[in-house]
Amino acid sequence: MSIRLRLLISYLAMILVPIFFVVVSALLVALLFRGDIKELKNIYLPREHAEHLSKKDQLVIELQRKSLTSPEVFENQKYLNEVNNQLSQSGAGLVVKRGHHILYRANFLKGLDTDDLPPFGITGEVDPIQQIDHQFISIKKIDLLFKDHSEGSLFIVTDASSFAKFVRSSFPILFIGLIVILVVTNGLLTYFVSRSIIRPIRELQKAAQNMKEGNLNEAIEPMSKDELGQLAQGFEEMRARLKESIEKQQAYEANRKELIANISHDLKTPITTIKGYVEGIRDGVANSPEKIDRYIQTIYSKSIDLDHMIDELFLYSKLDLQRLPFHFEQISFDHYLRDFVEELRFDLEEMKVGINLTIENNDDYLIRGDREHLKRVITNIVDNSLKYIDKPDKKLCFQLSTMNSSILLMMKDNGPGISEENLPYIFERFYRADLARGTEKGGSGLGLSIAKRIIEEHHGKIWAESKKGQGTSIFILLNKVGGHNEKDFNHRG
Repeated sequence: MSIRLRLLISYLAMILVPIFFVVVSALLVALLFRGDIKELKNIYLPREHAEHLSKKDQLVIELQRKSLTSPEVFENQKYLNEVNNQLSQSGAGLVVKRGHHILYRANFLKGLDTDDLPPFGITGEVDPIQQIDHQFISIKKIDLLFKDHSEGSLFIVTDASSFAKFVRSSFPILFIGLIVILVVTNGLLTYFVSRSIIRPIRELQKAAQNMKEGNLNEAIEPMSKDELGQLAQGFEEMRARLKESIEKQQAYEANRKELIANISHDLKTPITTIKGYVEGIRDGVANSPEKIDRYIQTIYSKSIDLDHMIDELFLYSKLDLQRLPFHFEQISFDHYLRDFVEELRFDLEEMKVGINLTIENNDDYLIRGDREHLKRVITNIVDNSLKYIDKPDKKLCFQLSTMNSSILLMMKDNGPGISEENLPYIFERFYRADLARGTEKGGSGLGLSIAKRIIEEHHGKIWAESKKGQGTSIFILLNKVGGHNEKDFNHRG
């Protein structure tokens, strides 16, 4: 139940409950003075709303008429008995008083005395209730003058109902009970509604304090499905994302520290080698032209390695900061790959590496990409494979095919493979596995990370599949021209 509906129901209850108790109180007060619940309509309903007069009302009207036209009939005992019998059918009885003497009274009113009856000439809009001999009665009086001009009165005495008796005797308790029920009802409504709102707010306040203090391990459980529950769910998602972000940041920071340590070591290795050979030449250790030439060649080779590592570090930094420019153009990737493989065969001719190229025919391989950066991707993957192939006959296989609106390039080697626990992380930033890189193999260790970032800039995907002892396959998925996300390629320079 939503908070809005809950507050609306509470608001209506706080209005309707007091109205109900006001009506009940009014009925009790009316019964207190009227004495018969059947007579309440005479108080609250106009005469024109009544469909017909009751027999008792008709008889009262007839008695009033006779009191004016024929008052002598009220001295006739037979007539008075007939009237009393008619009144008894309505739970009432007749009393006739002349002067200070009672001429007639109903049998159930034997204990009624003249002092209990209102005197001649006093009238009221509401019939009073009196208690006589532990009996509650309601009295209606009709004054008249007998033939001798003596004062007389007719009294229609109604036995008050048992409910009226109960109201009469228990009215203070009932009234106090109604007030208590009203207070308790409003109190309970206020408590439960406020509790359903305040408790979740306190939990959210506690969660916010924990997040402020850096404690992101305590999950936030929504206590309901209303607006506060949705807010708590939002807090929980924010906590989870913040925790994940902090954990990633800590992991990145740890990887950066490890990267700095590894790069420092890698840079120091060629520098130490260069320094040692220079000192050897300076100290005369290289005492022959052939030895000097070999020293200089080693220094040159290490300088090239050092320059290559610095270039890759600089490239990765620009990719990380998204400051590397891309120049996208339409490329027939099948032709592009053939040219690259031919050039690669020429470069690796002396290493006697077997290179196999397979391209599925009759397919469209037109993509949008940056030629130089795509070449770096393939080159980094090839270099990484060649470094770790531990077999005399090194083999590289290239296979190009299509998948719906994309092209798929697979590059496979016959190297030692990558362990299952290291495979998911070989493209991660700053991740280094022993088989993915070693200082003795050379390189910066950023080749696959750079390849992944470049492919992501092409809105493509790159992943690896490998098994120990069965080589490694690298897959690259790129969109064709006009395919999904092609319109976003020119978002950068």
